[in-house]
Order: sequence, then C-alpha cells, then structure tokens
Amino acid sequence: MKNAIKKTILALLLCLLTLPGWAQFEGMQLSPQAKISLITCSSGQDLYAIFGHSAVRVNDPASGLDIVFNYGTFDFDEPNFYLKFIRGKLNYKLSAAYFSDFVNSYARDNRSVYEQQLNLTPDETQQYWTFLTTNYLPENRFYLYDFFFDNCATRIRDGLEATFPNQLTFNISQFDEDMSFRNLIDLYLVPQPWSDFGIDLALGARIDEEATPYQYMFLPDYLEKGIANATLSKDGQTKPLTLQRQVVFEREPMPFDAGWLTPQVVFWIFLLVVIAITARDVIKRQRSRVFDMVLFFVVGLLGILLFLLWVATDHQAAAYNFNLLWALPTHAIAAFFVGRNVLANWMRKYMLVTALLATVALVGWPLWPQMYHAAFLPIMLLLVLRALYAVWFSRKARAIVTTPSIEQTHEPRANSN
Repeated sequence: MKNAIKKTILALLLCLLTLPGWAQFEGMQLSPQAKISLITCSSGQDLYAIFGHSAVRVNDPASGLDIVFNYGTFDFDEPNFYLKFIRGKLNYKLSAAYFSDFVNSYARDNRSVYEQQLNLTPDETQQYWTFLTTNYLPENRFYLYDFFFDNCATRIRDGLEATFPNQLTFNISQFDEDMSFRNLIDLYLVPQPWSDFGIDLALGARIDEEATPYQYMFLPDYLEKGIANATLSKDGQTKPLTLQRQVVFEREPMPFDAGWLTPQVVFWIFLLVVIAITARDVIKRQRSRVFDMVLFFVVGLLGILLFLLWVATDHQAAAYNFNLLWALPTHAIAAFFVGRNVLANWMRKYMLVTALLATVALVGWPLWPQMYHAAFLPIMLLLVLRALYAVWFSRKARAIVTTPSIEQTHEPRANSN
C-alpha cells in the first residue's frame, strides 16, 4: 500500500511540475543548434506504468530551452473527473515540463529514460516545433485518450507524419509477428498475472484483432523501434529519421516475482472446493443453497460490470465481450431464486440455459474471436457443475414431494450452508 501511494504521489508531482498553462511558445524561433528527440521511458512496476511512456524533448542550448512535450497527462480539476475516467470520456492533454524535472521523476521511480535525437535540419526542426507548439495551444492540447488507438505514443507518430506528409517511411516489416493487441500487451503483463486476468476479463474481442506492424507503435517500445528504422525523404534524398540511441538514465535491476498465487492456481483450487461441496451435497442429499446464491450473485454483478463497460462507456476495447456467455448479468437477480429448495419450473430452465451457455463457451474456446484467460476454464466448469446439480436436486426433491409413500426414506434434506 505504501509503495502504491508513493507511486501515485510521484505521478501527481510530474503533473505539478509541468510548465504553467499560460506559457505559450507559438511564434518562437529555435536556433540552428536546437535538437528534438523522442524520449522513451521503460516499464514500471505498477499497472499504470507497465507499458512504458513516450514524450518529445526540445533542447535549444542557445536560448536555454530544454523541455519535454508530454501527451500522457490530464487535468485533475476537470468537472466529473472520476465519472469521465470510468466512462472513457476523460480528456488527456499535451503538457510541457522541464526536462530535468521529467527525468528526475522517472529516476525516482527507477525507470530508464532513453533518447533518440531526430535527424532534422534546422528548417525541419522548426517545422516540427511549430507543430508541437500549435498542438500545445489551449484549444488544441486536449484529446480523448484511447489506450490502443490514441495515446502518448500514437500522438507522436501521427504528429511526425502530419509534419512531414508523404515524406516519412516506417520500415517495420520486422514487426510482422501475427500478434493481436491482446498478445502485445500480454508481453508486459507477465510480472502481473492478476492484472492480466482483470484485463482479459474486462476487454472484449476488439483487442483480439490482428494488429498491423504500424499499429504495434501504440506501445512506446515499438514506437522507439519504429522511429529507429524510419527514413525521411525530401527532394529525392532519403536519410535516417533518428541518430544513435542515447541513455539518459539507466535503472537499477528490478526483480519481478509474480508469486505462486496466480489466478490459475486460485480458481483451480476453488473448483476443487466446489467439487468437494457438491460431493458432500450428494452424500448428504442436500444442496448448499447459500453457497449457490452467493456464487451466482457475484458472477451476476461481474456480468453487469462487463455489460456496462460495453454499452455505457466509450472504451472501444470493452465491446463484444464473450465473457458474457458465462458471466450473465441476470445471475444477480436469479441468485435470489436459487436459494429455494425446489426450484420453480422457469428457474430450472434458466439454470439449464446457464449450463448450456457456459458449455458452449467452453467447447467453442478455440473458435471464438476472443481469447479467453486460462483461469476462466475452472470458473466455467464450476458454474456448469452447480447449475446442473441445482436442476437435478430440484427435480429429485419435487418427485419426492409428489410421492408421499417414499417420502420417509428418500426425501432430500433441505439443509443449506
């Protein structure tokens, strides 16, 4: 907890260290000695930092200007900040900070900082500077952030293309590894298995589309590689876009230990517990009704959350979530009827549909356009098990109730735990 608070404070400090909102650069001419560079920051240990970061440095020794343009900040004073953040409607903004403050904030967080100077003439440098400062105007600096399609890295890529139209070529055929957006972010989530589980739960089939090499550059590491291999052509002359990569700050080694208590371990153990509960129910001729109520209510709440992320937010990546095949939002209501010893006819049909849909999700696992997390398998299995047992037990109990002559020897007990 202390570590998380520390990282949050550092992130807030970075925002506070940005140049005042009234500081404008439009019309300013850079000297011939001015240099512009791509800045790439390595991954951090927290989820918000795990994918790295990109920014643009402008250094003009003649005027003493040394600042970083950063597309990854936002305004905490924006009205309805948290609601907009949850709904995917929060505007991020281009901010400017002193380079030394920027580097120090990442050094304190033990995150490496690398620099690739752009191989630009003074005129080209001024041209890109004009683009950045125009972007920095109050009426232009805000944009609707999208992690995969409009973020701190894609803004820089798109800005360079807008500055040098039809001149910039990204030689990125080496990126063509047939990976989806989910595959790409999974590369970074190995140290955080629970974050990986949560992302696979919340994000739908959209991120399982195969990404083009150009789209790989939504990640700062791939933007850095793409820029390194890019060329700029003008007047029949072609040159590399960047010079040699420089290390600004190299972090200390950070051992990542995901631990043994991963989602797969937890939910397979939970499945074994559910199997044990079901076996005890069979032996004692009872049904653990309270357990079923809690189980289906929790899964239903999860389904409601996934459904709202799809239909009530602007998070494109949350759409078309096939996890709703097993995490049915209606479970939150059905849970109140699961607690009855003898289920109503409609409720038995509902539980059969529940088992059927979860089975369809299981059998069709390799065929769906969405990749499931491995920990979903035991969850779906236990839902099928409890749903089918509830139907079987209810039918048996109903048969006994309607056959009084054998009631004394065969009636299941109505215990619950």
